[in-house]
Amino acid sequence: MGFVLAQIDLAFDRREIDMGFLVTTLIFVVIGIIASLCTRICCNRGPSTNLFHLTLVITATVCCWMMWAIVYLAQMKPLIVPILSEGE
Repeated sequence: MGFVLAQIDLAFDRREIDMGFLVTTLIFVVIGIIASLCTRICCNRGPSTNLFHLTLVITATVCCWMMWAIVYLAQMKPLIVPILSEGE
């Protein structure tokens, strides 16, 4: 009985983790779209300049998302496990 409850708890925690990852990813997508629209409206100087600004905004959004995702996923399965000495 305890083993089944432990499996249910693990499944619930995994769904929470997946949901947190997806929700935050969607937040980054929305922020990227809003920033792209603001850039398009505020900095309208010609087709090549608009494309350059749009490329910068999308690149910045993707880089920020990747940095967040790497840090978030690295915390799920850390490579180094702390080892306590006997005195601690």
